[in-house]
Amino acid sequence: MDEEGFRKYLKRGGKKPHVVDRNIESVKIFTSFLRKEMNKDLADVTKEDLDSYVYMIEQKKQSAKGALYTLMNYFHFLKDNDMLAHANALRNDRTKKTRRIFPIKEFLKINQNYVMKLATIGIKNVEQMLENGKTKKQREELSKQLDIPEEFILELVKLSDITRMGYVKKKLSRLYYEAGLDSPVKVAAFESKELHEFFTKFVEETGWDGMIPNPSDLVSNIANARKLQKVVEE
Repeated sequence: MDEEGFRKYLKRGGKKPHVVDRNIESVKIFTSFLRKEMNKDLADVTKEDLDSYVYMIEQKKQSAKGALYTLMNYFHFLKDNDMLAHANALRNDRTKKTRRIFPIKEFLKINQNYVMKLATIGIKNVEQMLENGKTKKQREELSKQLDIPEEFILELVKLSDITRMGYVKKKLSRLYYEAGLDSPVKVAAFESKELHEFFTKFVEETGWDGMIPNPSDLVSNIANARKLQKVVEE
């Protein structure tokens, strides 16, 4: 493992020291597994090796999502797109099985009184928000029924739409929204490096209180955005 290069890569991505150390240690554990069980080095890793590693972790009744996330970082650092995509697919599959549908009350900078009104008619999470507010007519009806500004409903719908890309929840959804990328369609037009530079500039210019998304997450977000159909009518 190119530990020095990987450390520099993680630091450039805004990772804190303890997170950098955790990533390094995780890759070392994987490297040890490859040498002991597969008799090979990290440079020769295959998709089947990664499958075996995940199987070993899960046989111990542990989650493999953390290990897969750190390995995604390393494969992105190596620019090994095949292994990155495979690790991402494995992690997404496990995330879907355990995912919690994100509650709209957890979005940042929203009026909780309006959220409570939506909850009275059963709209509590992002899937329900999209289903009941994706068209202009639906938002107009909700606005009249609950005495909520239509603009607020549209904002919640767009925030909910952003979460469909995956790994975009409480804080990142607000970052995407305030940076003007308020739909997967807009995100799909970027490449990961370009999007990282876009966010870097936005944070520098606005003083946004938070970290820039990890480059490997941006790869995943963009890939997912390109698979999504437009659902929100403006």
